[in-house]
Amino acid sequence: MRNPILATLCAGLAVSALGGCVTSTDTPGSGTATGGAGSDAAVAADGAKMDGATAADAAPDVPKIDPKIPVVDLVVDANRDGVAKFDDPTDQDNETLFDQKFGAVFLPNLDDDDGDKLEDWFDDVVNGDDDALDLAPIVVRPWPGAPDGAKGKIVIDKPDLVRVWVKLGADWALVAGSFGACGKPEECTLLPEFAFEADWLRTGVELRIEGKQLRMSQAAGSWSGDVEVKLQVTMPDGSAATSKDAPDGSDTVKMRVAAWLLLGNLHDHDKWRSLRYGKTSNSYPFNVDLDDAASQLSGKAVYETYEAASYADRWTQDFYQTGVVQMPGPNGKPQGYRMYNARPFANAGGQGLPIAWMRKTLLGKDQAILAVYKKPNSGSSYDSHGNHDLVPPYVTSKADFHHGRIVTGSGVLPETWDWYDAQRVQGPTLKLDSAWLIVGHIDEFSSYMPAKTPRGWKLMLGDNKMAKGMFEKAQADGFGKAKVFVGRQGYVNNKQVSMEQTVDDVLKNQDILQWSQEADVKVQANLVKMKAEMELNDDEVVSMPFLTEAEGSKKIAWQPGTVNCLVIGNHAMIPKPFGIIVDGIDIFEKDLLDRLGTSKHGLGNDGNGMKIKYVDDWYGYHINLGEVHCGTNPEMGPSPKLSWWDIIR
Repeated sequence: MRNPILATLCAGLAVSALGGCVTSTDTPGSGTATGGAGSDAAVAADGAKMDGATAADAAPDVPKIDPKIPVVDLVVDANRDGVAKFDDPTDQDNETLFDQKFGAVFLPNLDDDDGDKLEDWFDDVVNGDDDALDLAPIVVRPWPGAPDGAKGKIVIDKPDLVRVWVKLGADWALVAGSFGACGKPEECTLLPEFAFEADWLRTGVELRIEGKQLRMSQAAGSWSGDVEVKLQVTMPDGSAATSKDAPDGSDTVKMRVAAWLLLGNLHDHDKWRSLRYGKTSNSYPFNVDLDDAASQLSGKAVYETYEAASYADRWTQDFYQTGVVQMPGPNGKPQGYRMYNARPFANAGGQGLPIAWMRKTLLGKDQAILAVYKKPNSGSSYDSHGNHDLVPPYVTSKADFHHGRIVTGSGVLPETWDWYDAQRVQGPTLKLDSAWLIVGHIDEFSSYMPAKTPRGWKLMLGDNKMAKGMFEKAQADGFGKAKVFVGRQGYVNNKQVSMEQTVDDVLKNQDILQWSQEADVKVQANLVKMKAEMELNDDEVVSMPFLTEAEGSKKIAWQPGTVNCLVIGNHAMIPKPFGIIVDGIDIFEKDLLDRLGTSKHGLGNDGNGMKIKYVDDWYGYHINLGEVHCGTNPEMGPSPKLSWWDIIR
């Protein structure tokens, strides 16, 4: 709980909006200014801990300042080293900028560090040291010679979107911005400024700032994500405390709210999830194969499952997305959290919205949840997140997407596209055509794997023409009676039947051949756009063969869609193809192993191929119109590799 004395003091001033939350009898911190988020130490002129001393006492090498000359100086972490230092020119000289090199960042405080299933922003408290780490530093530089009667004032231009805190001993006091839970406008009291007395000017003030939300839209009138904070200092007679560096007695800094970054196949995932089936289920082999894949990863990425009793939705990729929100932190370690973005509608079984399950299951320490959609139970299958992906980092002659580029298929809710691009890092969104598919997801025909090439990855593309050629070759080699889908069952007219077919049967099926040809035309049209946008060469595209079927004019994978795979590092979990069996060998499996699992295509970080694990997803996913990628969801936490602030759009 917040200190009751401070709570009473702040609440009274907030309600009356008197422009101040503490009196001259209160002393911030230990009489010092802070060195960075999460630290009780002060920053001296050389960045050392001050332990109650003034900046001048702690740093004798700093030139003496005439105590009669006002010091009006507000400092933020403009150089992005995680510490606000008033002796560092790269912090001081860039405090109003935001470009690829400089500019201060703050977090929207939306994780749940105290585990009460409420985002930290909405409980109007600093929830201990972990929560304090999510607050970005703002420092008022000490003016040791401030005369009695001099006053300081902090003014913020977006009090509805931020909170400013001050450290008072071991406690935090809310002094400006939004007061109250603020879940609804009527719950919120806004205080755009607070004033303080001369003793705070003498010692300096340790402030921290947190945000309410991400940048949500690019529409006119929407928040830009930027906040301006101003320090104003007056003399005992009320005149401005002017100096050479502050001719009007004020200093202004600007800060930007952190962006959300979508994660993709080439990121350093440390976990993935799926539904856990019962051991008697014919879908249980899916979990067995993923358990085996996890053991091959040797703990580098943990496989975590949830039970149907918790949330009976097998489409784990589809009902939430994984991403990261972070700001620079000390010692090169960013501060932030994982953020999961919810699908706008419930599953077909009528369970609640994904965001409700996510609040119970995913919201927690260093984990946040988000619902971008404007209306619950809006959207369509296009808004499931198998239709939303990330092209790995690339640079072309015209564009730099070194944090990757968001790519979606057709029909996505406009507010989602707007939100993606509003992050200003992984956009503008690349939009492909997925309207020709029954489910309508781009992961049905495209994926990405690491490769030892200048680009660092290759595009994996569904290829019906190649699959047809493999059937034709088997027949020509005398294996027309060889079977596909051996031992597999499916449903025809709601009746369970054997799906086994011979090569001859498949090549006589003019519907399958025609549908597959039509699908290839659609895939190739998307490839033309992708090659143009990414400047991809032909040898950067790797075929993943399978044939396609249709319902009406819409298409779906007839064979397991091997392109719809889970990629973690150099490991690829690919749907078991149940392909043509010749002399006891699945020639579709062998083809993928020979091409993807060797140096043939230069895949893998070392170019020697991916480590392939075939996953039996037939009953749980394939015959239900999905595959491995649809049923899994990988994630990771903040990383120095995700320094989004080094790119500006």
